[in-house]
Amino acid sequence: MNELEFHSQKFMKYCKNQRRLSPDTVKAYGLDLKGFMEFTSKFNPPITESKTVTKKILQEYVNYLNENFAVKTVRRRVAAIRSFFNYLESEEIITENPFNKYHLNIKEPFRVPKTMSLDEINRILGAAYGDSPTFFPLLSKIESQNRSSEKITVNPNTTEFIWVRNVAILELLFAGGFRVSELSKLKFGDISPDNMVIRIDGKGNKERTIYIENIEVVKALSRYLIIRNAVEVENPHIFITKFQKPLTTQAVRNLVEKYAKLAGFNKKITPHIFRHSFASLLLEEGVDIKYIQDFLGYSSISTTQI
Repeated sequence: MNELEFHSQKFMKYCKNQRRLSPDTVKAYGLDLKGFMEFTSKFNPPITESKTVTKKILQEYVNYLNENFAVKTVRRRVAAIRSFFNYLESEEIITENPFNKYHLNIKEPFRVPKTMSLDEINRILGAAYGDSPTFFPLLSKIESQNRSSEKITVNPNTTEFIWVRNVAILELLFAGGFRVSELSKLKFGDISPDNMVIRIDGKGNKERTIYIENIEVVKALSRYLIIRNAVEVENPHIFITKFQKPLTTQAVRNLVEKYAKLAGFNKKITPHIFRHSFASLLLEEGVDIKYIQDFLGYSSISTTQI
């Protein structure tokens, strides 16, 4: 391990334990730092010490990023490296910070976020509901359990469990405006099933509360929670796989893609498009943009306006 790698690991611990950044942010910092280390390792000789990183090297790195990545990715990666060198300077590991008086001026092209119409959303939900099992033995058994002393346990590796879970996810993605990471890490302590209140641990550790009132969404989530509570697994995550592991963000993207194809879409549909559509439809209904900002958990009103 060279000196740059050693201090990058210390920086990661600092971000986690002292700055108390969210796990997603810490992970992103780690990936961005790794990319920078890979770039500096290709110099001849390789750059392995923080004090040998100069403004010229930074500019070469930015040039490389601009040639290979989108503007948002370039900004994020440079911000991560800047934060790392600020840390090195504050810890007196370096005396000259290469980012001093270094200005990154990249104009980001304006792009309107992709959205779906209400008809398109209903097509996807219709495809999901149309893909339902012909009968629901698990739900029937659990309901009968309430009238007897019999203990019912559910195996999540069944068509019924997976369908009930997927429908609940699709309904929540639209009705709650969730980020995919927020949905996948929901735990039982985050939800009050009696009044359908969901606490969300959002980006940058910003908490917000969602109130679910739409009858179809309430029905879908309640149905899933009944089955999920009957799964015997020491796992606090609400949404789990058939192997009883927490459902990953990629798994959520895959199921959205699956039902979009079943609905006959040729274009790519992602969970984030559900989020944008949620915001756009609220705006069309006359909801104040400040409330939409709160619903989405944005720190900036300008991001909400876009």
